[in-house]
Amino acid sequence: MTSLITFDLDNTLWDVEPVIVRADQAMFHWFEDRFPGFNQAFDQAALFKIKKQLFDASEALQADISQLRVEVYRIALHQFGLPKEEAELVAQAAFNYFHEWRQKVDLYPGTKKVLWQLCNHYRLAVITNGNADVYHPDVGLADSFEFAVRADKEGIAKPNADIFFKAASIANVDVTNLIHVGDNVHDDVNGINQVGGRSIWFNRHGARRWQDTWQGRPDAEVHSLEELPEVIAALVAQN
Repeated sequence: MTSLITFDLDNTLWDVEPVIVRADQAMFHWFEDRFPGFNQAFDQAALFKIKKQLFDASEALQADISQLRVEVYRIALHQFGLPKEEAELVAQAAFNYFHEWRQKVDLYPGTKKVLWQLCNHYRLAVITNGNADVYHPDVGLADSFEFAVRADKEGIAKPNADIFFKAASIANVDVTNLIHVGDNVHDDVNGINQVGGRSIWFNRHGARRWQDTWQGRPDAEVHSLEELPEVIAALVAQN
């Protein structure tokens, strides 16, 4: 029985917060160079307000954080005074610049080594709600994963069962043969559990305790990526 090991990305293979901070700083300078005064009119709080309004109003944008960011930029630029068509073009250009910075991740120690070990025994893939691209040179994981299922490309996001079925379909395996590794209790652990796959909760450094109010339980818990080969082997052996 073939197992497909799927990975979340943000806060599983790297810390996403500093990535977004750097990307937002780059965007500050991008807008300042092209549209002086824009950053004063639309600081992070103002942009977040637009983002929340869009997010709450659109299920499609809830699953597509890339288009959500484009729309935030478009609305802000139009309100800043750009004509509608120009605002659309500039918003896309702004997102493209942001997206390049979004790929400048710092992998957790040992990530490449662990993935290389796993590649020798299992098929690996990505299931992510984020818009990091594992095939981008700055991420540098192209050799590790057969494919990636991204919410912003599929229009569905974890914990929606369909995104796990999508990965299983691409790999031509039953969804119950998926072992999913991720840090998010709701999206990753509960998401894969609901379709009959198995979950490995990545609780880095054991920083969190499982709460009684949380639904379900992971099939395994690891505090470092280096634990994965042994834990995955044990889960596979249970089949």
